[in-house]
Amino acid sequence: MSSASEKYLSQWLEKAGHDLLAARLILDHNPIILDIACFHCQQAVEKYLKAFLVFKNEAFPQTHNLDLLLQLCRKHDNNFDDIDLKNLEDFAVRGRYPHDFISPEPEESELFYQDAVIVKTIVSKKIQEKYPAIQG
Repeated sequence: MSSASEKYLSQWLEKAGHDLLAARLILDHNPIILDIACFHCQQAVEKYLKAFLVFKNEAFPQTHNLDLLLQLCRKHDNNFDDIDLKNLEDFAVRGRYPHDFISPEPEESELFYQDAVIVKTIVSKKIQEKYPAIQG
């Protein structure tokens, strides 16, 4: 992997990490804004999955479809097989607008956060095995 490719991969991981941190900060804040926390969980998962696909040199469409991204990741690694993101994808676009507002429960939001951490762990571990200098 060229240094430009490594930088690009690092940027995906950095952006994903920012979304994951934003979700945690929102979940720990009072009052909790659950739909926005879930949006950041969705964004983190999406970016971690795309980072993994960049790492595997796998093309992917411009999409928020987590099921499709997971399917592409599963072609390369069976650690993604047991991941069930439930309806997290709904928070990519649908949950951001008043006409289609979604109101998650606190427990559901925390589960989405935990799912995002699991995806981060899998992706970071795989990338760091080959490129230890790239932090996830």
